[in-house]
Amino acid sequence: MRRILIGTMVLATAWTASAQEKTLSGAQIARAFAGRTISGVENGERYTERLLANGDIAGIAADGPYEGEWEVDGDEICFTYEDEAEDCSRVRLSGSTVTFLGDGGGRFELGHLGGAD
Repeated sequence: MRRILIGTMVLATAWTASAQEKTLSGAQIARAFAGRTISGVENGERYTERLLANGDIAGIAADGPYEGEWEVDGDEICFTYEDEAEDCSRVRLSGSTVTFLGDGGGRFELGHLGGAD
């Protein structure tokens, strides 16, 4: 079953932040993500995740459905999937494009934030 490991994503971008790109606070992350869908491509496979307001994740990828949990810790969003360690990142949002900022300054574009439930 597919699991997302943000820290090991291959799609790293090396570009300067645009004026429209905004690093979100914890409260802004909670408002932006709760009840929303995020979708993208990881390792050549499309995925879609619903980030439920209760902290659950309901995802679907090429190899089927999967589950996880998400939470806001300080000014970071944290994801946990079965048999994986929690992975936390700061968040930048530019329009609907979500970029996660890892430790050491790494940037990982995870996907696009869709509409609310």
